[in-house]
Amino acid sequence: MDFDEIFKKESSKMITLSICRAGDITVLEPVIKLIESHNIRCHLIDDRPKLERLLDSMGQAELLESNLFIHHVTDDEEAAHSALRLIAQGKADILVKGMVPTATLLREVLKKEHGVVESTMLSHVALFDPPNYHKALLLSDAAMNIAPDLEQKKQIINNTSEAAQMLGISKPKVALLSAVEKVTDKMPSTVDAHALVEMGTQDFKYDIIMEGPLQYDLAISKKAAAQKGVQSEVAGDADILIAPNIEAGNILYKSLVYSAEARVASVLTGARVPIVLTSRADSSEDRFNSINLAMALSK
Repeated sequence: MDFDEIFKKESSKMITLSICRAGDITVLEPVIKLIESHNIRCHLIDDRPKLERLLDSMGQAELLESNLFIHHVTDDEEAAHSALRLIAQGKADILVKGMVPTATLLREVLKKEHGVVESTMLSHVALFDPPNYHKALLLSDAAMNIAPDLEQKKQIINNTSEAAQMLGISKPKVALLSAVEKVTDKMPSTVDAHALVEMGTQDFKYDIIMEGPLQYDLAISKKAAAQKGVQSEVAGDADILIAPNIEAGNILYKSLVYSAEARVASVLTGARVPIVLTSRADSSEDRFNSINLAMALSK
């Protein structure tokens, strides 16, 4: 699958965003761009005078009450509650983090009163456009689960495989990453990878081809696999990379973005709606891509 394909999917559904703490130009710029390209609607949750000033300075005040709806709040907790209430009431399809602390928003997401969390866990999924790879690549988990155990890794694989299915990858190839491809008790990630493969794909929610442990070079390079004598359906053609822990996932994520200059889109999966949880350091393009990915994953 090509990275840009997620932006070309046509949908008859009118998508509505709930944006928590939207009062910042880096949050509003991709939203305006999406209104122009997809005619979406957005609930902007923040200080009303601040939002009105920003929209006026951007020349977009005319969008108020047609595509943009302001919900006035005065603090982060109130903003998070208001954003989740819109999701719970079915008035928005996607939750977007603006300038609100991640912990504040996630605390509200996990409250049972909103009924947002469907699975037993949330996981982070990133879609990359690596410059030296022949297709888009999914990575999980780089931002949510610190040291997932075997059952949690299984759920991460299910969440990521569901995302792949919704993006049109009917039988994703899953690489379970580690530093070596041989199983050793000295490296728990290899033991987990072996155990997950031994479960068999019937124990997973979707039809997948899964191999591991695999080193990163083997997962994305057929040449490396051939040089090392590795016979594999996944090697050099992975659709999904599963990191052994958050440190490995986060370092790989940031290496792809900052060193390889890969384009990226990322969301939290496992909830009733996609959650766009971008970092303060993310560019306007990253935010735009991430909302596009969330739209592609919206049920």
